[in-house]
Amino acid sequence: MDKNSMTLWDQVSVTDPATTKRVNQRGGFTAIDAQAQLKKATEVFGPYGFSWGLRDLCFDNVYDPDGTIVEITLMAEFYYPHGDEVGTFPLSNEIKYRPGDECRKKLVTDLRSKCLSTLGFNSDVFEGKFDDNRYVDNLNGTKGLVEKFNRALAAMRQADSLEQIQKIQSHYKGMAFSVDQMIDLDQSFQAAQERIGEREAIQQE
Repeated sequence: MDKNSMTLWDQVSVTDPATTKRVNQRGGFTAIDAQAQLKKATEVFGPYGFSWGLRDLCFDNVYDPDGTIVEITLMAEFYYPHGDEVGTFPLSNEIKYRPGDECRKKLVTDLRSKCLSTLGFNSDVFEGKFDDNRYVDNLNGTKGLVEKFNRALAAMRQADSLEQIQKIQSHYKGMAFSVDQMIDLDQSFQAAQERIGEREAIQQE
Protein backbone atom coordinates (compact mmCIF):
# COMPACT_ATOMS: atom_id res chain seq x y z
CA MET A 1 0.00 0.00 0.00
CA ASP A 2 1.20 3.50 -0.83
CA LYS A 3 2.40 5.10 2.41
CA ASN A 4 0.75 8.34 1.29
CA SER A 5 -2.63 6.77 0.54
CA MET A 6 -4.18 8.29 3.67
CA THR A 7 -2.61 11.74 3.30
CA LEU A 8 -5.70 13.39 1.78
CA TRP A 9 -8.09 11.60 4.14
CA ASP A 10 -6.15 12.71 7.21
CA GLN A 11 -5.97 16.27 5.90
CA VAL A 12 -9.74 16.68 5.46
CA SER A 13 -11.35 14.25 7.91
CA VAL A 14 -11.65 16.59 10.92
CA THR A 15 -14.65 18.96 10.92
CA ASP A 16 -14.88 22.35 12.57
CA PRO A 17 -17.94 22.16 14.90
CA ALA A 18 -18.81 25.75 13.91
CA THR A 19 -19.63 24.50 10.40
CA THR A 20 -22.17 21.93 11.62
CA LYS A 21 -25.62 21.97 13.16
CA ARG A 22 -27.72 19.36 14.91
CA VAL A 23 -30.89 18.36 13.06
CA ASN A 24 -33.60 16.77 15.19
CA GLN A 25 -35.31 14.91 12.36
CA ARG A 26 -35.11 11.33 11.10
CA GLY A 27 -33.74 10.24 14.45
CA GLY A 28 -31.34 13.17 14.70
CA PHE A 29 -28.11 13.76 12.80
CA THR A 30 -25.30 16.28 12.33
CA ALA A 31 -25.58 18.39 9.16
CA ILE A 32 -22.48 19.85 7.51
CA ASP A 33 -22.57 23.35 6.05
CA ALA A 34 -22.27 22.85 2.28
CA GLN A 35 -20.52 26.18 1.69
CA ALA A 36 -17.90 25.43 4.36
CA GLN A 37 -17.28 22.04 2.76
CA LEU A 38 -16.93 23.69 -0.66
CA LYS A 39 -14.44 26.17 0.81
CA LYS A 40 -12.37 23.36 2.32
CA ALA A 41 -12.31 21.45 -0.97
CA THR A 42 -11.25 24.65 -2.77
CA GLU A 43 -8.36 25.07 -0.32
CA VAL A 44 -7.21 21.53 -1.07
CA PHE A 45 -7.95 21.18 -4.81
CA GLY A 46 -8.30 24.71 -6.17
CA PRO A 47 -11.35 26.45 -7.69
CA TYR A 48 -14.39 24.28 -8.32
CA GLY A 49 -14.92 23.36 -11.96
CA PHE A 50 -11.25 23.61 -12.96
CA SER A 51 -9.26 20.83 -11.31
CA TRP A 52 -12.16 19.15 -9.53
CA GLY A 53 -15.93 18.84 -9.54
CA LEU A 54 -18.84 16.99 -11.14
CA ARG A 55 -19.07 16.34 -14.87
CA ASP A 56 -21.27 14.41 -17.28
CA LEU A 57 -24.34 15.12 -15.13
CA CYS A 58 -27.34 12.97 -16.04
CA PHE A 59 -30.69 13.84 -14.43
CA ASP A 60 -33.66 11.52 -14.61
CA ASN A 61 -37.23 11.56 -13.29
CA VAL A 62 -39.03 8.77 -11.46
CA TYR A 63 -42.80 8.68 -11.97
CA ASP A 64 -45.66 7.12 -10.02
CA PRO A 65 -48.35 5.06 -11.81
CA ASP A 66 -50.32 8.26 -12.52
CA GLY A 67 -47.40 9.84 -14.36
CA THR A 68 -46.54 12.31 -11.60
CA ILE A 69 -42.88 12.99 -10.85
CA VAL A 70 -42.07 11.66 -7.38
CA GLU A 71 -38.28 11.61 -7.43
CA ILE A 72 -35.32 13.03 -9.33
CA THR A 73 -32.08 11.11 -9.72
CA LEU A 74 -28.63 12.32 -10.68
CA MET A 75 -25.64 10.36 -11.88
CA ALA A 76 -22.31 12.07 -12.49
CA GLU A 77 -18.57 11.55 -12.58
CA PHE A 78 -16.50 13.19 -9.86
CA TYR A 79 -12.94 14.23 -10.76
CA TYR A 80 -10.15 15.60 -8.60
CA PRO A 81 -6.34 16.04 -8.71
CA HIS A 82 -4.15 13.33 -7.21
CA GLY A 83 -0.51 14.25 -7.59
CA ASP A 84 0.19 14.47 -11.31
CA GLU A 85 -2.88 12.41 -12.14
CA VAL A 86 -6.64 12.95 -12.12
CA GLY A 87 -8.79 10.66 -10.01
CA THR A 88 -12.35 9.92 -11.11
CA PHE A 89 -15.28 7.85 -9.94
CA PRO A 90 -19.04 7.75 -10.65
CA LEU A 91 -21.73 8.26 -8.01
CA SER A 92 -25.46 8.79 -7.99
CA ASN A 93 -28.05 10.27 -5.68
CA GLU A 94 -31.78 10.88 -5.54
CA ILE A 95 -34.18 13.34 -3.94
CA LYS A 96 -37.95 13.55 -3.51
CA TYR A 97 -39.46 15.93 -6.03
CA ARG A 98 -41.17 19.02 -4.63
CA PRO A 99 -42.30 21.68 -7.15
CA GLY A 100 -40.55 25.02 -6.63
CA ASP A 101 -38.03 23.54 -4.17
CA GLU A 102 -34.90 23.83 -6.37
CA CYS A 103 -34.61 20.05 -6.34
CA ARG A 104 -31.92 19.87 -9.00
CA LYS A 105 -29.74 22.41 -7.20
CA LYS A 106 -30.09 20.51 -3.93
CA LEU A 107 -29.38 17.24 -5.71
CA VAL A 108 -26.10 18.59 -7.13
CA THR A 109 -25.06 19.90 -3.71
CA ASP A 110 -25.91 16.59 -2.01
CA LEU A 111 -24.07 14.56 -4.63
CA ARG A 112 -20.99 16.79 -4.41
CA SER A 113 -20.97 16.32 -0.64
CA LYS A 114 -21.37 12.57 -1.07
CA CYS A 115 -18.39 12.49 -3.44
CA LEU A 116 -16.22 14.55 -1.09
CA SER A 117 -17.12 12.30 1.83
CA THR A 118 -15.92 9.35 -0.25
CA LEU A 119 -12.47 10.99 -0.23
CA GLY A 120 -12.59 11.49 3.54
CA PHE A 121 -13.99 15.02 3.86
CA ASN A 122 -15.78 15.42 7.23
CA SER A 123 -15.17 11.76 7.97
CA ASP A 124 -15.52 12.30 11.72
CA VAL A 125 -19.15 13.38 11.22
CA PHE A 126 -20.01 10.36 9.07
CA GLU A 127 -18.24 8.06 11.52
CA GLY A 128 -20.60 9.27 14.25
CA LYS A 129 -17.89 10.95 16.34
CA PHE A 130 -20.01 14.09 16.67
CA ASP A 131 -22.46 12.05 18.76
CA ASP A 132 -19.78 12.09 21.47
CA ASN A 133 -19.82 15.45 23.29
CA ARG A 134 -16.29 14.89 24.55
CA TYR A 135 -15.02 14.65 20.98
CA VAL A 136 -16.73 17.91 19.99
CA ASP A 137 -15.49 19.66 23.14
CA ASN A 138 -11.96 18.58 22.32
CA LEU A 139 -12.30 19.95 18.79
CA ASN A 140 -13.53 23.27 20.12
CA GLY A 141 -10.55 23.39 22.46
CA THR A 142 -8.08 22.76 19.64
CA LYS A 143 -9.80 24.87 16.99
CA GLY A 144 -7.17 27.60 17.18
CA LEU A 145 -4.41 25.05 16.66
CA VAL A 146 -6.23 23.55 13.68
CA GLU A 147 -6.52 26.99 12.11
CA LYS A 148 -2.78 27.55 12.59
CA PHE A 149 -2.07 24.16 11.03
CA ASN A 150 -4.23 24.99 8.00
CA ARG A 151 -2.53 28.38 7.63
CA ALA A 152 0.87 26.67 7.75
CA LEU A 153 -0.13 24.29 4.94
CA ALA A 154 -1.50 27.15 2.86
CA ALA A 155 1.67 29.20 3.41
CA MET A 156 3.82 26.26 2.26
CA ARG A 157 1.77 25.92 -0.92
CA GLN A 158 2.12 29.63 -1.70
CA ALA A 159 5.82 30.00 -0.84
CA ASP A 160 7.92 30.97 -3.86
CA SER A 161 11.43 30.90 -2.38
CA LEU A 162 13.53 28.68 -0.13
CA GLU A 163 13.92 31.63 2.24
CA GLN A 164 10.14 31.89 2.64
CA ILE A 165 9.89 28.17 3.33
CA GLN A 166 12.51 28.39 6.06
CA LYS A 167 10.75 31.36 7.67
CA ILE A 168 7.43 29.48 7.66
CA GLN A 169 9.02 26.40 9.16
CA SER A 170 10.71 28.50 11.86
CA HIS A 171 7.49 30.37 12.67
CA TYR A 172 5.44 27.22 13.31
CA LYS A 173 8.24 25.26 14.98
CA GLY A 174 7.44 24.26 18.55
CA MET A 175 3.65 24.45 18.22
CA ALA A 176 1.77 21.54 19.78
CA PHE A 177 0.67 19.93 16.53
CA SER A 178 -0.25 16.25 16.51
CA VAL A 179 2.11 13.63 15.11
CA ASP A 180 -0.02 13.31 11.95
CA GLN A 181 -0.07 17.09 11.50
CA MET A 182 3.71 17.27 11.88
CA ILE A 183 4.07 14.56 9.23
CA ASP A 184 1.76 16.50 6.90
CA LEU A 185 3.74 19.70 7.48
CA ASP A 186 7.03 17.92 6.84
CA GLN A 187 5.69 16.44 3.59
CA SER A 188 4.42 19.87 2.56
CA PHE A 189 7.84 21.34 3.39
CA GLN A 190 9.62 18.73 1.26
CA ALA A 191 7.18 19.20 -1.63
CA ALA A 192 7.66 22.99 -1.56
CA GLN A 193 11.44 22.59 -1.54
CA GLU A 194 11.31 20.26 -4.55
CA ARG A 195 8.90 22.53 -6.43
CA ILE A 196 11.05 25.62 -5.93
CA GLY A 197 14.29 23.71 -6.56
CA GLU A 198 12.98 22.40 -9.89
CA ARG A 199 11.83 25.89 -10.91
CA GLU A 200 15.20 27.44 -10.08
CA ALA A 201 17.02 24.69 -11.98
CA ILE A 202 14.94 25.41 -15.09
CA GLN A 203 15.60 29.15 -14.80
CA GLN A 204 19.35 28.53 -14.67
CA GLU A 205 19.37 26.46 -17.87
